[in-house]
Order: sequence, then structure tokens, then C-alpha cells
Amino acid sequence: MSVDFDAFTQGLGLTKYPFSVFTAEEEKEFLSDAFVRPLAYSPAVQAATSRKNIFLYGDRGTGKTALLFELVKASGPGSTVAQITDFSAIPITPSQSDIYSLYISTLANALLKRLLPTMSDFRRPYKLTKHDKVLISYLLQHHTSTLSRNALMDDLRSVQHHRMKRWAASTFNFFRSLLNSAAGAAVDMLSETVSKSLGLPQPKLGGAKEYLQAIDLSVDSTLDEARANLVVLQQTVALCKKVGMESLTLVVDRIDEDSRLRNDSELIADFLRPFLTENDIFYQQDLHFIFSIWSIPFQKVKPDFRSNKFCVEQVRWEPDELLNILNKRLELHSDGKIVAYAQVVDDVAFFREKVLPLANANPRDLWQLMNRIIREQYAQNSTSHVITTAAMESGIRRFVKEFTFFEYYPRKKDARANSLDVYSYIAHLNKLVDIRFTTNSLNAAAGTGSSTQNYIVSMESIGLVRRCEEKGPNGSTLYEIRDPKVRFAVENNLEIRRDA
Repeated sequence: MSVDFDAFTQGLGLTKYPFSVFTAEEEKEFLSDAFVRPLAYSPAVQAATSRKNIFLYGDRGTGKTALLFELVKASGPGSTVAQITDFSAIPITPSQSDIYSLYISTLANALLKRLLPTMSDFRRPYKLTKHDKVLISYLLQHHTSTLSRNALMDDLRSVQHHRMKRWAASTFNFFRSLLNSAAGAAVDMLSETVSKSLGLPQPKLGGAKEYLQAIDLSVDSTLDEARANLVVLQQTVALCKKVGMESLTLVVDRIDEDSRLRNDSELIADFLRPFLTENDIFYQQDLHFIFSIWSIPFQKVKPDFRSNKFCVEQVRWEPDELLNILNKRLELHSDGKIVAYAQVVDDVAFFREKVLPLANANPRDLWQLMNRIIREQYAQNSTSHVITTAAMESGIRRFVKEFTFFEYYPRKKDARANSLDVYSYIAHLNKLVDIRFTTNSLNAAAGTGSSTQNYIVSMESIGLVRRCEEKGPNGSTLYEIRDPKVRFAVENNLEIRRDA
């Protein structure tokens, strides 16, 4: 007798389904409870507590964002954290000035949130100098996008003019129209009397005249814009510190997800490079950075990056660590009834040897793999209280065939529909009889001809294959397929298609 999916998962011991979401942003409410420390955690936390700049890199889905959240907590309760995930305000070939401007805008928003509520107070906990006020005016005008023009001018006046001065000007302007009307009437009466006494035509009477001009409180919004944005950024950091925003941290995440870059690793690397190279702001004492970066473009930029001066950590997982994450997740979603994956699978050895490697040391892939396996179990036998080997075998095949490889492997932004991409490369690899190959064996199997070596170089650059340390026949260079899903497809004669 068939049961619904909720009843089936409850039969496995789960109270909530743990494999329906795959990103840290979707799981913030229980992320702290489910978090398991990767190897990179300890050195990164030590760097965060000592206010060192941190650069995390890893494959997509390895948990970089989850680790970011934990590092932000480690920065301390008194720290001010501003996150940058939107890069649309700067060009895709940014200059240092563009990047500094992005940092200024991010800090300006945080500063104004702290500052604006106290602008009209007589007893501020800090004293703003004329230079401070001009800088705030500059930030309001040039580095905010959510304030309307009228609200902006009100904010500028509240910064630069005393409350009594603003009240007097507002009161005068309120009664100005009445005073203008009275003055106009008096002048019209006098003109009419004079005209009658001299026998002249009556003057044409106009409406209210502007005898009394409005008092406009001038705003000094000038700042020497020829000065480097770096100087403005340093002044903004100093002002943040002055108003009580200690331990400033800028978190830069999802830099590779800008839609303009279209998942092209070369474009992403070109976009990323000026963020990491020749960046004097990294040596600013009162500003701390935490970057989260996709490994493929990072490896292209790394030779130009002074990585030995900062905390640079790769986020990756060993098999036992990955199993600990799975166990923690199952425990959390079963109210403690399931403390180990072995309680829900009928063949632990098969799971470790065949299922786990396909996750590619990646929690996100493991969740997607588990989701597919559990659904296969439901389709095969919805009354089962364990996941059978048959369901695992079927789930593995579905996972490999239906995996979206574009999510992890970049393609050229302006590539033609018939140009080579990861699926084209996999189609060539699918014709091999072994996961290890040479240039000659790939050419013999796939008929790639004179382009074979170019294909191998491209596959290496996106991380699909790698060069082996040992040599092939007659001293030739030996390569092997790096992605375990593609390895599985080759070993099991399973076709991977773009339209699967």
C-alpha cells in the first residue's frame, strides 16, 4: 500500500525533510545548529579574532557562505559588519577607484544608519567637525541610492545647520506667502491711488509678487572629488570609528554570481583581479575584510595575489568530515532520533564506497544526492523504513544524468550555441574506456584530431580533468578525469546529456 511522501519520510525517522534546500542563505534559521567545522575553520577564526584579512576559496557548494556567517560571529558582538553581494554599481572591468567607491558606498549606508537618528540631538555622544559634516554631505549625495532628493536635502540641512536656525527659516518660509500677498495688496492700492490722482490708466494688477524671497539654507556639498577615492575611504573609516562603529568588517561574497559575467571563469577572474591585487586598503588598520571566492577564477588570479600576507584558506571536506555533516543534519531533522546515517541505509559499506565519493567532497552535492536517493526509495517502496541498495544505485544514476554541470563549470559568456562547453567535453570523455587517458588515447576514442590537446588544456582550466604525476606509455603525459560524476559515467557507460 502506497503512502504519501511525508508519511514515508516519517517512517524513516525524520520529522522534517532535510534535503529540500541546498544553500546557506536558505537555512539561516538553523545553520548554527547544523554547522560542522571544516579544516579551514580554526585558522580562519583565529585570523578573524585578531582582525586579519581572510580569503576563503573553494568549489561551489563547499560551505563558504556558512563559514562566513560563523566568522562574522567570531568578529565579536561589538563589531560592525557590512556585506557586499551586489556588484552591479561598478563596471565588469573595475578600476581601483571603482572598487574603493563600492567600499565607500557600503560603509556610507552603515554609517548613516548609525548617524541619522542622532543628527538633531543637542547632546550627541560625539562632536562632528565642519570637515565631518562636509564628508557626510558628500556621502549622502554621492554614495547613497535610496534617499529621495527632498529627503536628501533635509538630511544635509540637518547635518550642516543648527536646529534653531532651521526652525527660524522654516517658520519664515511658512508665512512668506501671506506676507507677500499683504505687501502686494499694499503696493497695488498705492499704485491705484496715484494713477487716479494723475488721471492715468489703471495699472494691471498682478497676482502675489515675490517681494520677500524664501530663505534657502545653503548646503556645502563640495568635496575635492579629484582626491583619490582611497583617501575618501580612509576618511569614511575614521568617521565610522569616531561615531562608535568599532571593528569594521567588510564581507565580500558571491562575487562570481554577477549576472553580467555569465559564469565565464575568465571574465570572473578579470573582475576579481583588481579586488585582490595592488589593493592598499588591505593594510588599513581599522578595516577588516573577509572574502569568499569560487576556486576556479581564484586560481587564475592567485599568481598576482600576495597570499602570504593574509589568511588564505581552502574550504574542503574529507570523507569523514562530510559524514559528520550528514549525521548532524539527520539528527537535527529527526529531533535526535537519527544520530548516524547508518540507521537509515541497509548497506553502510556501499554508501561509503559508492555514494559518498560522488558528492565530490561537497555538502551541497551530498544533499542533492541524498534527495535523489530518498525519492528513488519512495518510488520503489514507499513503506520501507530504510534506504535500500537498489534505491541508492538508482538514485546515483539519476543524480549523475540529471546534474546541472553548468552550475559548477563555467562557459564563455559570448559562446555560440554549438561551441564547446562542459557537456561537449564530457561527450568526448564518455567515449573513453578508462578514466585515465593520454592525448593519443582520447583522440583514438573520440576522434578529436588536431584539436585534442586544446581540448585537454580547456578541460584542465575548468577543473574537469587533471594531470597525473606518473607518465603514460612511452613517457607521454597522463591525465585523469577529476569529477567523480563523470568518472562514474565513464566507468558505467552512462551518457550525460545537456537536455537530460
